[in-house]
Amino acid sequence: MSAGSEKFLVPAEQHPSARSFAFRRISRLPGISQSSPRHLFFWARNAIYHSLTALGIQRGDAVLVPAYICTAAVEPIEAFGAKVVYYEVGRDCLPDLSDLEAKIDAGTRAILAAHYFGFPCGIRKIRRICDQRGLYLIEDCAHVLQGEDGGQPLGTFGDVSVFSWRKFLPLYDGGELILNRSKRQLTVDMDTESLLFTIRVAKNLLERGLPRNIASALAAVRPPHASPTEPLAADSSPASPPTHAGQLLHVYPNSISFEERMVNFPISRLSRLLLDHCRLAPVIEKRRANFAYLRRRLAELQGVRPLFESLPDGVCPWVCPIFVLDRPNSQFPLRKLGIPAASWGGVRHPGISAAEFPAADFLYENLVFLPIHQDLRTTDLNLIVEAVKTVLEAR
Repeated sequence: MSAGSEKFLVPAEQHPSARSFAFRRISRLPGISQSSPRHLFFWARNAIYHSLTALGIQRGDAVLVPAYICTAAVEPIEAFGAKVVYYEVGRDCLPDLSDLEAKIDAGTRAILAAHYFGFPCGIRKIRRICDQRGLYLIEDCAHVLQGEDGGQPLGTFGDVSVFSWRKFLPLYDGGELILNRSKRQLTVDMDTESLLFTIRVAKNLLERGLPRNIASALAAVRPPHASPTEPLAADSSPASPPTHAGQLLHVYPNSISFEERMVNFPISRLSRLLLDHCRLAPVIEKRRANFAYLRRRLAELQGVRPLFESLPDGVCPWVCPIFVLDRPNSQFPLRKLGIPAASWGGVRHPGISAAEFPAADFLYENLVFLPIHQDLRTTDLNLIVEAVKTVLEAR
């Protein structure tokens, strides 16, 4: 949900500020056991790739993956050499367990299950299937900061769990692999972060933490030939790939594609430092409040249906997903109106068939993500509501 080169009326993502961090180090994040081995990467997609090694999955083994998923979660499995087999997801974003079980065969080794937008996905039922069939469970918690199912934290059900902290916290980057039940020791030869890359991260975080007019002026200062949507990122086309030593300088956190040559990129030094000091309670409280307010205001509009009818205790939502009825791909007119709306329509893997997965296809075409992050004010949320109203009136 990055703003890229577009100009939005409301902030597209959270930004760092003094109130975001505590002086003391926070030793535990939600969903993480103190005793579970942790591996921090630049992207959560890198964690998915390495999770297969941790589970002992071999090339050619099948991994079941929900048909409603960002391509960045699929490409690491393909790059590893495993076979991706899709299962249907209902319009309520819950897995179709009948289709899932029908897809299990002798070559299946693991199931990937996703907690969409931070809401529990019925993970206990999938855990039970895995236990009964002798399969590994990869718990995709990329949309989770905090949540639980039956009193057990999300992120502790999978044999391995994957988180994406940068989606919630004011970091430049940051994904994590948690080895809950893996019997293998995972060793990753991490790439080395250069001083120039550390400076780049510091510049980005500084820009995001400044008032908008100053940040815009700083963002306009780029080296020659730099991409307008990827600050300080040089051309990394296949024709002229960067050297191994310089790869980190060519990484941009909001890229939607997985690149195997970058699979060992670690979380950046500054993001690692900030992660240890992020104040989580205010983030969770504000996101829940923004979600509830936005849902309440949108309920006043005829033609809008929320994906989730309620907000369970303890859940910290990533975004507010809605259907704008009879208006597919509403994110486009909303973005033109200055709202950083998004969907997964543009990051759908080409191997996911619309005919085979009609419910997932409906989600790709109709489910729109509205921001509810902790730096949005009531005036920002009201602007979002007015923009949705405008789109409805234009039908």
